Amino acid sequence: MLSPKLMEVVKKSGLAVIAICLFSAIEVTANEPAAQPAVEVTVMQVDERPASLTIDIVGEIKAFREVDLRSRVSGNLMEIAFRPGQEVKKGDLLFVIDPGPYQAAVANAKAGLAQASASLSRVMQDVERYKPLLPDNAIPRQVYDQAVAQAAQEKALVASRKAAVERAQLDLEYTRILSPLDGRIGLQQVEVGALVSAGQTELARVATLDPMVVYFSVAETEYLTYMKRRAALKKEGKVARVDPPVELILSDGSRYSERGVIDFTDPAVNPTTGTLTLRAVFTNPDNLLKAGMNSRVRVYYEEIDKAILVPQKSVTETLGKYFITVIGEGNKAEMRAVQLGPRMGDMWLVTDGLQAGENIVVEGVQKARPGIVVTPIPAADTPSTGSN
Repeated sequence: MLSPKLMEVVKKSGLAVIAICLFSAIEVTANEPAAQPAVEVTVMQVDERPASLTIDIVGEIKAFREVDLRSRVSGNLMEIAFRPGQEVKKGDLLFVIDPGPYQAAVANAKAGLAQASASLSRVMQDVERYKPLLPDNAIPRQVYDQAVAQAAQEKALVASRKAAVERAQLDLEYTRILSPLDGRIGLQQVEVGALVSAGQTELARVATLDPMVVYFSVAETEYLTYMKRRAALKKEGKVARVDPPVELILSDGSRYSERGVIDFTDPAVNPTTGTLTLRAVFTNPDNLLKAGMNSRVRVYYEEIDKAILVPQKSVTETLGKYFITVIGEGNKAEMRAVQLGPRMGDMWLVTDGLQAGENIVVEGVQKARPGIVVTPIPAADTPSTGSN
């Protein structure tokens, strides 16, 4: 049997061993890394659906016809016969230049014509009087010839004076400036009493209201993509549209109710910008479209029955190749190479590399490294950010 002192030593030793074991366990637990939660990423399931291949391009809306009005004659402006901004018809009176000097010019030209006509009449009488006297040598042949020559000169003078009268009458008519087309006229650039210089002073601008046109430019690469796909359609025996329909997206994001059609393509690519200019015509029955409005042109050029579309933000590019992060078995991320077709707004057409029903990462692509396990959150379940 142990003595009381020896029992006390054993108890103290046992407590020390227990303490050492506890501290060792705490140290081991502290050194072990805590389990990391799986990365959350937003995913969407891709599916096949009918789609229209389109190109969105910034466009410039202009009037189909637009004319800067300038006077053909000089003079003081006497009258403005319209209200700024009103609709006008072809032939409506718009401006009146002081006609006084031109009325005087017409009268002077007519007087000159009358004088030349009287002189011609006198000379012709001489010719008719001399002609019967020639067979009997009653007058010298030279006298008759001179009369005939004088008559020819007087006829030329009469023709010149007639032209002068017509020119003076035209100038008088040009003092009344008429609308060259149906449309709307802008603000006058001169006021009554101002001196107008022929061919120089801009008086106002008149433009058509319906239809309107939109000019836009496509990059050379987009043009090549369109032409290659068009050639492929023909090779497959599919009917390609000769005139692809065009839609207009207004500055507020709304779609214009009327569809347009491309009626002009520049025959050459601009060597400075590397773009090709086109024009589309849109009817404008309600006068909603105005020249200078901001817009985007959406060109439809192919219909696909089964298309796989993915958001552009889900695609990454590395060394000229394109990749999409796919969620595989066990929620493991996989970086997969894909083949892409044209862009369609904020979406991209996938031509190879994806199958319908697969889930892809659309947000958090940088966090979803290949091989790691992620927590997928369906895109429809993510809270709205409030952005359009």
